[in-house]
Amino acid sequence: MAESSATRGGDPKDFDVQELLKNLQLHEAELNDVFLGKEEVRSWPEVKWLAAAKVLTEKTYSLESLKKTMLAAWTPAREVAFHAAEKNLIVLQARCLGDWKRIMEEEPWLFRGSALMVEPFDGATMIPTVIPKGVQAWIQIHKLPPLFRNKEVLTQLASRVGEVISVDLTAVHTRTGDFHRARAKLNSKQPLARFVPLALEGSERMFLQVKYEKLPKYCSFCGFMGHSYLECGTGEHAEADLQFGEWMISDEALWKPGTPGAHIRRPVRPHEPERGRDLQGGHGAGRMGRGFADRTQRRWKPKEPSDNSSRKRNSEEAGLEPGRDEDLTDTASSPLKQPGKEVAEENITESPAAKKQLNMSVIEETAEGERVPPPPPEYVPPKIQKKRQKAAAAEIAKNKDEHVMTGVASSSETMGQNNASTKATSEEDRQTQ
Repeated sequence: MAESSATRGGDPKDFDVQELLKNLQLHEAELNDVFLGKEEVRSWPEVKWLAAAKVLTEKTYSLESLKKTMLAAWTPAREVAFHAAEKNLIVLQARCLGDWKRIMEEEPWLFRGSALMVEPFDGATMIPTVIPKGVQAWIQIHKLPPLFRNKEVLTQLASRVGEVISVDLTAVHTRTGDFHRARAKLNSKQPLARFVPLALEGSERMFLQVKYEKLPKYCSFCGFMGHSYLECGTGEHAEADLQFGEWMISDEALWKPGTPGAHIRRPVRPHEPERGRDLQGGHGAGRMGRGFADRTQRRWKPKEPSDNSSRKRNSEEAGLEPGRDEDLTDTASSPLKQPGKEVAEENITESPAAKKQLNMSVIEETAEGERVPPPPPEYVPPKIQKKRQKAAAAEIAKNKDEHVMTGVASSSETMGQNNASTKATSEEDRQTQ
């Protein structure tokens, strides 16, 4: 066996027990069973809140990434343990009943657009024997005639879509008609149902449309969940061959209240088509984004002043005569003001640049008379600003040095003249003597 393990290129200590048993002969002690009766097992404390989980995808993923995503979606009150039983099969265990009910009853849970399927697990084996293969979801059956709006008919109609969990007899009114909601477990091994037939004896058969709420990734070509049409076969399919589409997905505004991951959106207007989610399992905001239909290209226009507005844009609107500064003079008195300061201020020659102006009309007009806002200030990159500051500092330093040198030269010349004058005076005194 060691040779076969080395031949496979694996670790000799990492082997399959079932494969190993096929090549070994067990002795008597190894065949002596530890027998447990059913009644004895029933008397033991139950292993609570265990579940087997599987991601509906053929792609590989990281268990740690799955754990982080699911814990963020569940927001559990206590710890939830994750254990990989085998490839794409995980054993979950919650620590309280609240977390357990949320995980098991509020499906579908999405991981990278694919559904995380869960099934209760009794813990009797290391690897769960019941493999998850269903996705719980809310479905909508549209335009059911009033005569058939009862629990029996709704249950039979929902059973054509999946395993029925519950039905809601309350009709939901929309602009396109009424619908009834049911909770069903969708079989991942079968294509999605788009319509359910209803036939009354002696009458023509009716097809009632089925819509889904919060549906995981599905294929528009074959109708199976778990992949997109680009991943189905070679992915090369004509548009006419895509028999499933976004028209099967209910608008998010019509989802069951309290659905995890649902967002409140504005109601769909009568003139707008009903929008669903994309094929990757998004939230259904549409390809154009929220509020795209309400966006228009508006040109900027300055706000025209109104007669009843308290905001004044210039002196004329404020009721001031042009050229009269008396109305703008500060005439307030204060104990801190010095006597005679007002008289001194009156004798100061007024400078036109110092006059107060009440003019906020910075809007210019073009040659065509169109009013446009003022241009924004010129943007100067920080690197250029630093270069300009260094150049200015260097210029100031240069001027300072030139000023100092000029002062030194002037002082030297003055001292030379003084020395020459002193020498001349001394010479005259000698001649006089």
